[in-house]
Amino acid sequence: MHEPTDHRPRSPVLLRGTFSQKLRIYLFCYCTAVIAATVVGLLVLPIWLVIGPYWVKRYHAALRCEVTDRNVVIGKGLLFRRELTIPLDKIQDISIREGPLLSAFGLLRLRIETAGQSSSPNGKSDADLVGLLDARTVRDRILDQRDALAAPDIAPVDNDRQVLIDMRDALLRIEGLLAAR
Repeated sequence: MHEPTDHRPRSPVLLRGTFSQKLRIYLFCYCTAVIAATVVGLLVLPIWLVIGPYWVKRYHAALRCEVTDRNVVIGKGLLFRRELTIPLDKIQDISIREGPLLSAFGLLRLRIETAGQSSSPNGKSDADLVGLLDARTVRDRILDQRDALAAPDIAPVDNDRQVLIDMRDALLRIEGLLAAR
């Protein structure tokens, strides 16, 4: 079987985020703690301890964050892969969060909040990126690209007098053309 073809032109990737190797240890510990916290989880825990490292390695390898000239593309998931494309002009805020467990591993959570985003009851978003290396730099680059995209393409005027002279000359040319008719 072959991959479906997409004939849309791809935007160039301006920044490709990478994820810390510490994220693998964090994910394994976090999932182990969640599993161990339940009664049924205690029965599943030995199985998790065997397959968990393999799952975490594959999940980590599937994580992706790319900034293009118009979008942020986030890919994640192992069995159910998701690709989320966030237009830069829809981004309202990008926050960096750090909790006690994340601090213990030296990791940060980058959260992209968009216009029209519905808050989930658990406070999570599809645009939560845990363990992104240089998260602050990525945040700044996304915001700079968003602002550059929103800025009008009008060159700054250094001299108001020159603008008035150019307008006068244009009006004189128009007046001359009208008189010639």
